[in-house]
Amino acid sequence: MGWNNWVFGQESNQDSLYKANATLFTLSNIELVNRAEGEELDSIQKKRLRYFKRYLATEYIAKEIAPLTDSVSNYEASATIPFDKSSIPYRQVSSLMAQETKQARRAALYTASDRVLDTLNLMLARVEQTNQRLATQFGYPSYNSMVENLKGIDLEEFKEVCERILRETENTYTVLLTEQVSRKLNLDLKQFHRYDTAPLFRSKEFDAFFKPDSMMTVLYRTYAGMDIDIASIENLKIDSDPRETKNPRAVCYAIDIPGDVRLSIKPIGGPDDYLALFHEMGHGLHYATTEEHALEFKYLGEPTVTETFAFLSEYLLANQSWLRVHSGMPVSQLKDFVRHQAFHRVYFIRRYAAKFLYELELHSGAPNADQLYSRMLSKALGYREDDSDRKRYLTDLDPLYYSAGYLRAWFLESQLNSELIEQFGVNWFEHPGAGTFLRTLWSHGDRLDGDELARSLGFGSISPDPLMTEVASMMVFSTK
Repeated sequence: MGWNNWVFGQESNQDSLYKANATLFTLSNIELVNRAEGEELDSIQKKRLRYFKRYLATEYIAKEIAPLTDSVSNYEASATIPFDKSSIPYRQVSSLMAQETKQARRAALYTASDRVLDTLNLMLARVEQTNQRLATQFGYPSYNSMVENLKGIDLEEFKEVCERILRETENTYTVLLTEQVSRKLNLDLKQFHRYDTAPLFRSKEFDAFFKPDSMMTVLYRTYAGMDIDIASIENLKIDSDPRETKNPRAVCYAIDIPGDVRLSIKPIGGPDDYLALFHEMGHGLHYATTEEHALEFKYLGEPTVTETFAFLSEYLLANQSWLRVHSGMPVSQLKDFVRHQAFHRVYFIRRYAAKFLYELELHSGAPNADQLYSRMLSKALGYREDDSDRKRYLTDLDPLYYSAGYLRAWFLESQLNSELIEQFGVNWFEHPGAGTFLRTLWSHGDRLDGDELARSLGFGSISPDPLMTEVASMMVFSTK
């Protein structure tokens, strides 16, 4: 049902599914599993129970807010905005802004969404209120304390990591942002707005090296170098049709692991399509090749691990050796592309660090959250604040601090990449041994959490330091 709404714009009625299974997601069942976890002595069974408790709790929340989230999904899929004397599907706006070369028209598209966002925010405010209420029903003093218990993350400790990331990337980001805004948009930073970011990443000068009709061939050839035959994995399917009602965000739906795993991307042209496809393929291979049988270790892990595999796959496109082999770029453009990818990496790290810090304030009950969101994101990303920026303060949220999962995955990806380089060289993507190594990791499904995966690779913990080193290396390589 979620797939059909996301990909085809069909009506979502997930509330009906929860009603049909009303006796599964209950407070008494959550407490039952909680007691069983406390009494269990076997470490593996205890972990399974911990995962299952988290699943029941998060699905209980999803059940309670399903009527609201159905309303949000259905409204997004059907909403239109007035533009150029016609109506445009709301879900088409981001793609149109990415393609638009005139800043005034980007601004007009951006602000034309305000009325849709006003309606969405009324719905999403009720979602936030319900989340807070449900946390207290579970016996937690706050939503934040519930997340800490269910996901095993110290939010205040991670806050310090995010603040450190923002401090330590400030100078590098300012240099890269100034370059990219001037070069790609012909603007200075005083003229840079949030609605300019989509075309900033839509780098048409590289399109000739990332042709749409070659995308699947390049993907298959890349993984064939690791002795992984994607075409033979019949349980892994890709939908790349750019239909108007499709959600523009690339996604992997692991519907029946490992038997039915599906990817959706909405092509807009150029390297962005390749990056999205490779990212979701990282998820897809993780889920479609797992050898785990327990429900908990197939479906119910925390997101850091699967996002690590997704970023590892995506960032092959920033690997200098991969670019030389697969892109056909001359050296000067290859350097420009690597520099652009360094900017892309730092931008999103800063964006998600700022998002995490904002979400921490929002879920703690901070007043004037819309203003706080606009101020924190604009400061981190260097764009001028507009009134319309505030409208995104609830649509730009990830449930249960998924933003932390992304950040931890960015860190862990660099650690995993460094291990692959150490074992198989910088062109590890051409080594069958790397494929064997990755298939072993994928086979464990969600059995390992992010910290356990880091330790299995020989690292004491998940750390941003290898990522900082990698970005610095990209900067050095791309300097002419």
